[in-house]
Amino acid sequence: MQLNTLGNTGLEVSRLGLGGIPFQYISQTETNDIIQAAHDGGVNMIYTSRMYRDSEHKIGLAARRFRDQVVLGTSTHKRKKNEALGDIRKSLEQFNTDVIDVYSLHNVLTLSVLREIMSPGGAYHALDEMRSAGYIRHVGISAHQVETVMTALDQAAFDVVEFPLNIVDREAAEGLMETLRARGVGFVSIKPMIFGYAADSSLALRYVFNQGPDSTIVGTYNLEELQQNLAAEADGSGVSEEERLAAIAESEKRCFKVFCRRCETCVTCPQGIDIRQMLRWYEFFDRYHSWDWARERYRGVRPSLEACDNCGVCERECPYHLPIKREFARARIDLLPRNSLRRIYQKKLLGG
Repeated sequence: MQLNTLGNTGLEVSRLGLGGIPFQYISQTETNDIIQAAHDGGVNMIYTSRMYRDSEHKIGLAARRFRDQVVLGTSTHKRKKNEALGDIRKSLEQFNTDVIDVYSLHNVLTLSVLREIMSPGGAYHALDEMRSAGYIRHVGISAHQVETVMTALDQAAFDVVEFPLNIVDREAAEGLMETLRARGVGFVSIKPMIFGYAADSSLALRYVFNQGPDSTIVGTYNLEELQQNLAAEADGSGVSEEERLAAIAESEKRCFKVFCRRCETCVTCPQGIDIRQMLRWYEFFDRYHSWDWARERYRGVRPSLEACDNCGVCERECPYHLPIKREFARARIDLLPRNSLRRIYQKKLLGG
């Protein structure tokens, strides 16, 4: 397993890392087996989030025998300082550790969210204080837009950046990596499997590895997937442009309903709706069956889909001709609370 230095943190991290999303859906025994096999294969980077239900607890139990040999990372989706402090304390308890190697601000999608977490009562100051107190070694940020990352780095001392990099989402991340290296900031790539749509997992991983991130976080549901990922890391061969384009075309065929590439074209909604975020929450609802989780996230989003006036600007601007209006019409109903009278009424109107 190739090890890389994570920016200026001094941490040596495995090129292949483990993501925590799958652990919330599988048993403790299965989690133990995956983490032990990953450890045996040289993986030492494990990244999760407070959002992923009991994943921290399962990881803490599975890795307790070799805690000093792994780099533990997690994150908070909270935006207020006091709430983030509560998350950090819970993470320490769930991991059963005295210190967390990397703690990140999760999914900072827009500059407005960044302003909130950087405000005097914002979540960044919770992480910074806990870093100073020795409960966190390094502070990270997870984002999907280069402008948000660069603004964050100009405002505060972030040690690690998590950013999407795959055969589709590539140009922004590849340009960002050069800047991060110059600043001594660690780069952890996420979403290597194109949000689960990658038709050829080995090719998808080999492409990302060859771009040179410090570590790449991959969700693994079973030992077979882990062995495939370990083999891709050991392979080291490159990916031609023809192979990349063919893989994108094949991945699109596997798409459940819409294949949003997070290309940022649709961020110009006249009503201010975060289209990519809405599609993401609905993807969790519709594809992963995380119904209550998606509804909870949607409840706090403003403006909501109720602001959509069906103008169609998003569809006209989308270079991939996604049926965004259709998806929003469905999501407007499905993401409402389960027993909402308005949801029941609208489903009756549609014959549901």
